[in-house]
Amino acid sequence: MQILTNQPTDEISANDLFFYKNWARFARIMQIQSGQDSENWANHVLQHLIPFVEGFQATFYLKNIEDEEVQLESFRFIGGYAIETDQVKDIIYLGEDTIGLVAKSKEKSYITSQEKEPVFKAVNTTLLIPLYSILTLPIIYQKEVYGVLEILFHKPPMQQFLDFLDKINNNIGANLCLLLKDEKIRLQNKDLNHQLRQTRNHLIISEEFRKLHGSLTESVEYAQNIQNAILPGKSSFGKLFQDYFIIYKPKDIVSGDFYWMVQTINRDKENEKLSKTIFLAVVDCTGHGVPGAFMSMIGTMLLNEIVSRKGIDSPARILKMMHIGVRAALKQSEGQNKDGMDICFCKIKPQDDGQQEVTFAGAKRPLYYSEDNQLFKKPGTRRSIGGDSQTRSEPFVNHTIMLSTGDKLFLSTDGFKDVASPKRRNFGQQRLELLLQQGLEDTLQAHRELLLTRLKQHQQDAQQRDDITLIGVQL
Repeated sequence: MQILTNQPTDEISANDLFFYKNWARFARIMQIQSGQDSENWANHVLQHLIPFVEGFQATFYLKNIEDEEVQLESFRFIGGYAIETDQVKDIIYLGEDTIGLVAKSKEKSYITSQEKEPVFKAVNTTLLIPLYSILTLPIIYQKEVYGVLEILFHKPPMQQFLDFLDKINNNIGANLCLLLKDEKIRLQNKDLNHQLRQTRNHLIISEEFRKLHGSLTESVEYAQNIQNAILPGKSSFGKLFQDYFIIYKPKDIVSGDFYWMVQTINRDKENEKLSKTIFLAVVDCTGHGVPGAFMSMIGTMLLNEIVSRKGIDSPARILKMMHIGVRAALKQSEGQNKDGMDICFCKIKPQDDGQQEVTFAGAKRPLYYSEDNQLFKKPGTRRSIGGDSQTRSEPFVNHTIMLSTGDKLFLSTDGFKDVASPKRRNFGQQRLELLLQQGLEDTLQAHRELLLTRLKQHQQDAQQRDDITLIGVQL
């Protein structure tokens, strides 16, 4: 085993701080309020976003769920800025006009006048208005178009505003996805309430109530489906590792724990050789249930932004940027919000000699790993992401270890060790570590069964107190 020198985090650039400052502001603006529909949300966002990017007019279209059953994809108008609504098409079908074409191609359109004094006829109006350019953006989340945003500019837009629109595209898409799911649930609940009134009127309560209860349960589980869709699929683990197991047990229907994984592929400019790197994280957010689930969405979006979009590959620096992002998003320097996250984060990079370079950084979470069927532990930094922990406190540190093919990594939240017995005794860290050592010579699936069996024997009929996540992978 080779232990390399610990590396301190890099400083955050001024551009990063500028982005997070404005991203935090719009994260609050884009937050969906209780009972808020898509039209109200869209107009609220446009009132702040369009003046910020120095736009002149704007229209916002959302994927139309009413056409899904007849397989006719269309988009409906849900909000505008500085326009007459009677001049706008209520429905635009896929492939129709600029908005429909952008939705179909999933590529943005940027039309710029070549004239000294440009005069356009805007796509969604009947009036000729002096404009410089028209930007039409498909709003994409998880490779699916959920809406289209069109902005008209009367002067050349600053590049930093165009870049900002690109960066928050995924955030807008995630909110549109939630709004669509919420609308589906509202429509279902509306139908269910109507059925309930009819049932009461006819005094046929028992059977109809059973159906109503089942349908309402299905509606609640939509939130769980959304969260599960964000998690990496089992097929991804099967492709990237020799063997793996996942123990993921939310305390409630939705969870404050989540795990995240992505593989990046880069080409060496000198020898044209492809370099593959795997990033794997297990995250424990403050709380559980719905509050914890909202924090997990913030964490997922930050990881996607920092690693996938910005290309940051130092685990310690990634944790530092997440800390800044969480504090900015929740405005923690100004308010009473102290929510945060504990993280076990690994970067796995295969070497030419067949070894695996694993770089780990942790926020109050350790990494367990095996070498020659012996279990080792690498502790994380004793501070959390966000909350009371300040940027100038103990820095996150990279720990790099060289492992061989066949060695194993274990990443977890604190939920497993904190499971209580009927006598309120915790499972305990020491017992967990003994079980991790005991199963090293078995397959990871057999190891998983051992862990779950011992957990069930300890817990018996005691209530689960926290979310549980434990992941094992074989290099």
